[in-house]
Amino acid sequence: MFADMTSVAVVGGGFAGIGAAAMLARAGYRDVTVFEREPRLGGVWNANTYPGAACDIPSHLYEFSFAPNPRWSRRYAPQAEIQAYLEDVARPFDVRVSTDVRSAHFADGRWTLDTSGGEHTADVLITACGQLTTPAVPPLPGLEDFAGPAFHTARWDHDVDLSGKRVAVIGTGCSAIQVVPAIQPEVERVTVFQRSPGWTIPKGDFPYPPWAQRLFERVPLVQRLDRAANYAFHDFAAYALSRRKTRLLRPFRALGQLQIRLAIKDRALRRTVTPTDEIGCKRIMLTDNWYPTLAKPNVTLTDRRIERIGAHGIRTADGVEHPADVLVLATGFRAHDFVAPMEISTHDRTLAQEWAAVPRAYLGVTVPGFPNLFLLYGPNTNGGSGSVVATIEAQLTHVIAALRERERRRARTIVVRREAAQAFDAELRTALAGTVWHSGCTNWYVDEHGNDPSQWPWSWTEYRRRTARLDPQAYETG
Repeated sequence: MFADMTSVAVVGGGFAGIGAAAMLARAGYRDVTVFEREPRLGGVWNANTYPGAACDIPSHLYEFSFAPNPRWSRRYAPQAEIQAYLEDVARPFDVRVSTDVRSAHFADGRWTLDTSGGEHTADVLITACGQLTTPAVPPLPGLEDFAGPAFHTARWDHDVDLSGKRVAVIGTGCSAIQVVPAIQPEVERVTVFQRSPGWTIPKGDFPYPPWAQRLFERVPLVQRLDRAANYAFHDFAAYALSRRKTRLLRPFRALGQLQIRLAIKDRALRRTVTPTDEIGCKRIMLTDNWYPTLAKPNVTLTDRRIERIGAHGIRTADGVEHPADVLVLATGFRAHDFVAPMEISTHDRTLAQEWAAVPRAYLGVTVPGFPNLFLLYGPNTNGGSGSVVATIEAQLTHVIAALRERERRRARTIVVRREAAQAFDAELRTALAGTVWHSGCTNWYVDEHGNDPSQWPWSWTEYRRRTARLDPQAYETG
């Protein structure tokens, strides 16, 4: 009965936002409104439409457990299919697209949202803003002088015809290893600018034939077993990555080295693409065609520092001019802006002030001093392996448990106690120090001050265990 009286506002229309609407509805919460600033749903899969965009987590694990899709076309689903899947799951719910939430303020037991569609109030606020939608563009000297089309992979300009063009791609991360193989056959030349190489392992992608799709549809147990097997593999990898200099990572390193040797015969190029840091310190990338593409005659890779971008190309520190007609920035995302640019506030502080040193949240979900606020894919809920969709479901289980506790106590508000949040954060930081992500490389998990607001330092089974129930002593109500 209390659930029917609770109103919930969800900011973000990606997997987290749509998952929130679906799981809250399954739990009996009907007054749920999802706000999405873009014209279409999808989050990261609406922002990233570059050639070759696809998931690097198997399809049967990168979907909601309560909404299995037996008709994925491939083992690793392409961007368009993932976005269509999300839009299909979202159909029954109140989702308002093209509606930007500029701020949210808590007062008198309720949240008031200032949106581009007008003011909206709710008892509970759930942020589902994601981490991989806002482009990060480094301060490249002369970038504004480039005369041709220049765009980030997350803002791909589909009006630009790359046929016969000389394309410069800056970056060799997860987006670049998909973009470059996709555009290589049509361009005259592609020049790839690498700051430091990352480890890869084979992706093992393949299309699902019609008979396999029919099997998944008629015998759902087969798809569930495949999901369970993929979860177990990724959880083993997550466990291995949470330790530094462990033997568990040796097979991954050997596989990465073998992949390079088999695809690249040129010894100089092989040295350039072989990382020297610990495998897993940067995100391990899955690919079947990155190294074969780098060996193509119309592909050049350089690890020389970019000295300046000019009107018609890029000059590197060795004095070489690399001509280019089109510039693609595969330079990653502002992954630590968990709710930006939305401002969240109470009567005495903003969330930005609370996070002035580093973003922190209890189990990545709740923040002391901010009642009835829940974060999805918040601080320290990313991993070097595993499906963020499964993590989101675990977080929503915790959110629903918190709402149930609020109802049980017949309270208007629920908020994590500061001492509980501080004890968890101290445990988390101690564990992070011993992980592979803090073994000395440069990655997007750790900021310039050595803070890590991104990673979960244990297995995902451990995360599910911790979020499966609510510790009543960790929360207070009012």
